[in-house]
Amino acid sequence: MLLMPNRRTFLALCALTAPSLAILPRRGNAARLKELRYRLTEDPESLHSGQSVSLTVNTCLNFLHDRLIYIDDEGKPQPWLAESWSFSEDNKQIAFKLRPGTKFHDGTDLDAAAVKFHFDSILDPKTASPVRGQISALESCEVLEPLSFRLTFSRPFAAAMILLAGPTYGFNSPAAVQKAGRQYGRRPVGTGPYMFKSWSAGSELVFVRNPHYRQLRPDALNKGAPYADQITLSVLPEEGVAFSALQTGELSAAELQTDTVERLRQDKRFAVVIDEKAKNLLFLEFSFRPPFDDRAMRDVISHAIDREAILRASYSSYGAVDLSPLSLGIPGYDPAVASQYGTPYDPAKAKALLDQAGWKPGPNGLRAKDGKEAKFAIRSYANPVTDRALAVIQSNLADIGIEISVSTADWGTFYPSLLREGWDMGLNRWTYSDPLVLTNLFRPPGHRRNLPEDAELSRILTAVDSTLDPAERQKVVSEAQKAILERRLMVPILTNHQVTITQAGLQNYKFDYLNQVLNGDVRMSDW
Repeated sequence: MLLMPNRRTFLALCALTAPSLAILPRRGNAARLKELRYRLTEDPESLHSGQSVSLTVNTCLNFLHDRLIYIDDEGKPQPWLAESWSFSEDNKQIAFKLRPGTKFHDGTDLDAAAVKFHFDSILDPKTASPVRGQISALESCEVLEPLSFRLTFSRPFAAAMILLAGPTYGFNSPAAVQKAGRQYGRRPVGTGPYMFKSWSAGSELVFVRNPHYRQLRPDALNKGAPYADQITLSVLPEEGVAFSALQTGELSAAELQTDTVERLRQDKRFAVVIDEKAKNLLFLEFSFRPPFDDRAMRDVISHAIDREAILRASYSSYGAVDLSPLSLGIPGYDPAVASQYGTPYDPAKAKALLDQAGWKPGPNGLRAKDGKEAKFAIRSYANPVTDRALAVIQSNLADIGIEISVSTADWGTFYPSLLREGWDMGLNRWTYSDPLVLTNLFRPPGHRRNLPEDAELSRILTAVDSTLDPAERQKVVSEAQKAILERRLMVPILTNHQVTITQAGLQNYKFDYLNQVLNGDVRMSDW
């Protein structure tokens, strides 16, 4: 969801969807509990930072963990837990100096040894960390002094700083990890504004205020402990339930399906927050088993998809059609490449390509070639938005004589299933903030280990994550977009805007460059 992958970056991905903020007042108490109640559309699989790329997990981790740096509104790294850093002459090493005095929630120190513990865990093959693929160039973390450490990479790694700013790279208390063992993902200990309290599977997660917290980001409004006493993340997969909870005031903000937004926009009790700089991408990818090992068939699918219809059906047009393999919100997106090499909706061309490839329509309109009917399988993750997109895709392909069967599952089941046989296409969504997502997804053998060897593509994508000069990197990022489109490795579909409905009294609910909320700032007007 690396992006963060989709729905979980990666979505989250991610929709991969982020939780939605809310408040449930405690009536009748002399001292009212200041509680913010957020929505989760699903249970996270774990809260062990560094062991997931899920957007849902990362949204939860944002309450529990601070990071070395943050990315400002101009896309530049700024100090957070680290007060300074420096690069080696060959740009293969970064030395960081931590601010003194930062404590984990269990009272132990965040020092260089704790940082090394985190990165060693990601690098350890025994942990099978999915984060390892994101930061593949990392070779080691070395303690220099009690508050200083050095990261060493196998090559200059352009995405290092933006990765380190994400929740995945928030640090876990080594003492807590060693004490809890395999259960640590259910009892995390970080350094952030809120501390873990409880987790009722399928129901809710509860975090409580860290009374000793100090906010080191200069762009934050609140420099001390967060305003809310408690955060409750309620697992509410049903849209109708979440919508009703927002209307009754049980939720103070919610990211809902966009077809409900218009019903609330004109109501003065609510406000609409739209983030048009979203960095997600919904896309269709191929198994590369026959007939999708043939470029001609991938061309067919690329021209058969009505992206505008999917945008309307899934996001009520809150977003933008994308013809590039890079999200419109990621620096480096090249509209000229998208226009020249993209595949706009053209069902007539798709039919002509099928004819040329020998796929002829039968009496019932279903195409066939060499006795094999055009019946194929799409896998995706279970989500109402995704279901609508899949329905449009099924209809689009039926219009050109291709029958599609659809299977969906939760993210933890769906994504690993793409490593196994039995599918032809996968509808996926990733959220990421750097062009490195192209490398993570498509450098052969690809994130699902099914892409053919391609030395030229590997060269281009390696340059994407190793070129540090901004102007030069823009050139190779454009080259990478072109190469992926020319090879039809995937079908980009759209980038949706992040739309949140809030109660009118909710204050300071806004997103930073990485689409994260500064949770310590959020409050109600009567607090």
